[in-house]
Amino acid sequence: MPGYFAKNEQHRRLVLKALLWITLSGGLFFSVVNLLHDNWLLAALEIAYAAVSLYLLTIIERTRDLQLLTAVYLLPFFSIMMVALGQTHTTFAVFAWIQSIPIICYMLLGLRLGMYGSILFVGIGLFVFSRRFSSESLLQNVEIIANLGLASLAVMIFAHIYERSRILNERRLTEQATTDALTGLPNRLKLTEVFERERAHALRSGTPLALVFLDIDHFKQINDRFGHEVGDRALTHFATVLAQRLRFNDLFCRLGGEEFAVLLPGSTAGQARDIADSLRARLAAEPLRVDGDALSMTLSAGVSSFRVDGQSLDELMLAADRRTYAAKRAGRNRVISREDLGETSPAPG
Repeated sequence: MPGYFAKNEQHRRLVLKALLWITLSGGLFFSVVNLLHDNWLLAALEIAYAAVSLYLLTIIERTRDLQLLTAVYLLPFFSIMMVALGQTHTTFAVFAWIQSIPIICYMLLGLRLGMYGSILFVGIGLFVFSRRFSSESLLQNVEIIANLGLASLAVMIFAHIYERSRILNERRLTEQATTDALTGLPNRLKLTEVFERERAHALRSGTPLALVFLDIDHFKQINDRFGHEVGDRALTHFATVLAQRLRFNDLFCRLGGEEFAVLLPGSTAGQARDIADSLRARLAAEPLRVDGDALSMTLSAGVSSFRVDGQSLDELMLAADRRTYAAKRAGRNRVISREDLGETSPAPG
């Protein structure tokens, strides 16, 4: 789901950008505080990291490797936390920053890496804290570490649940936006998304790519005669019957009304025509049952081919649609390709 992953990356980009502004301003502020406390090491680290944050802010919108940028940001960020926690000049309050680790990790790294990052750096933080703030009483040490450990675990669990719910909700919304509610088939938005991916693959590898435009014959008469409920059943029947004859990597979509399309990666125009004709024959052989009677259904189809008929989805759709109407004018229940109309291929270049 390229669309989903693009949205997820944009979400992480916005989160990282916000954190960069926070660390830039926080780094400058706490560097001054540490200078006043003569903590030169921590002040220098914070000034250096503020400079890194400023640089990352200038490139974050145009970088293509967001994961690498995130690693460049997080590793120094968490390392400075550990150094600050171990410094004798810092106060107990520094540990509050450790509580932010799970939230930051999950928001920027996702579920799996977020969990690993949280366990690693929170664990290191608890160890450093226990070494620095240990008391002579073993029971008191255990009590302090148990409280801080449980608090950190609670934050990590809440962050995990939130991130998992966010991802599931985004996926569900994306699926709803790219799925036809009646037939359950992908819609035109999904077709556009998948076509761009298959187009890039076809250009890169030189493999063929074909598109078939399908239109149910006399669909208006079905609606007028039997009503819209039967019309909806006819659309669902059409989708079910044809989907059974397609390959796993073929994309069968409903464009709207009685119009459908099939994207056929790896298929030439001739192969696409054969597939479309087998779909036509299968539909004609399996009528829809309406009150015990058989309602015959047929389709008209037009075939277009990547490169020959154009390189954009609109160009392929226009060519396939034009041939579908030629099939209807020729009597319906047939498949028309470029060769059937005697059209010549454009000269290369």
